[in-house]
Amino acid sequence: MANLFFVVTVRHPEGERLPILLDADRQPVVWINLYILKRLRRRLSFNSLLKVTRILGFIYAWSLRQKFSLRERLESGNGLTQNEIDSLCSWLRRNFRTADAVRSLAVAPSSVKSRLDVARQFVDWHFNAAISARPVGSNDIKDIRAKQTACKQMFADAAKGRTQSSEHAKALLEPETRRLLAICEVDSPENPWKRPCRVRNRLIIHLMLALGLRRGELLKLRTSDCHLTRAIPEIRVERSPDDDDDPRINEPQVKTESRHLPCERQLARDLHQFICVTRRETRLADRMPFLFLSRTGLPLSLNRVNGIVSQIGLRHPEFADLHPHCLRSTCATDFKETARRRGLDESDIDKDMQTFFGWRSDQSIAPYVEGATRREAAEIGLAYQQSLFGSASEAS
Repeated sequence: MANLFFVVTVRHPEGERLPILLDADRQPVVWINLYILKRLRRRLSFNSLLKVTRILGFIYAWSLRQKFSLRERLESGNGLTQNEIDSLCSWLRRNFRTADAVRSLAVAPSSVKSRLDVARQFVDWHFNAAISARPVGSNDIKDIRAKQTACKQMFADAAKGRTQSSEHAKALLEPETRRLLAICEVDSPENPWKRPCRVRNRLIIHLMLALGLRRGELLKLRTSDCHLTRAIPEIRVERSPDDDDDPRINEPQVKTESRHLPCERQLARDLHQFICVTRRETRLADRMPFLFLSRTGLPLSLNRVNGIVSQIGLRHPEFADLHPHCLRSTCATDFKETARRRGLDESDIDKDMQTFFGWRSDQSIAPYVEGATRREAAEIGLAYQQSLFGSASEAS
């Protein structure tokens, strides 16, 4: 695949990084890079943009094997046929990595769906561009819209059955959450971490679980983002792509919107104690603005957060599948259940969740609240069964 396209990163003098797609001769693929610049640049973090650019490279590589020009087809507003979308879907199932010792031929269904989503959005953007290029009232617009609708449906049909829920994102049940919190107590004999790291690691788990933070959001927190002496303590999650203060090669990113999150008082006291006492004992603490540092004084990496969580599973097999994103899913699930118990309307709950978790649309909510919906459905089902069989057993 490397001989068909390349993805390189260019850096603006002001620090912004941008991935660019090159062809086999290392020349820019202009028509795809325009999409990246016009549509994606302001919407995605660098890491997400890099991932999407690689997928666009896979699509470009597929286009080189076709008997038609994908660029001309899209820019004309004709889109793709059913057979062509099926062909693209088969192509995107492939595992393009060559460095694996044991190479599988296909990627996971969730990866196929992610790639198809990128392809669908890419094609849809060209449909909209083709419509915008037509004069108002043009007879072509109706025909292009009809092809656009048909193309969306064909992509939706191709994606069916390719969704695979990630086990690592499964929300914890209430007994599991209580058990996890007990294990993470600093003086617990079941605590899996070395004692110098226990206060820091416990706080990491608490913040992800209570505030639903992603790893990147957690690692981008600065001490100045923690406003803990207010009447309602607050933690500010701020987007800061291409941060000159961040020395990490794989820079964490705040993928969702910036937001201000309320912080429960005991959690705020623990965080204040960590900043004023524990963190100050770390090397270079006075030089680094980031909240969580390694023992060498450098900011924690994404992989290190994974390691902190995986150590729990190594010591306690019931948490073998625990992943940082489980904690975000748990927070979202419990947030939804709490709101429902308060009697809020579903539309109001969705708006509140968008605000709290930083999502840009209500479509982002669904994967995180499936657990809450399943639990509610199970409770209703059990209540019905008890009413049905309870009365029958009483009669006997």
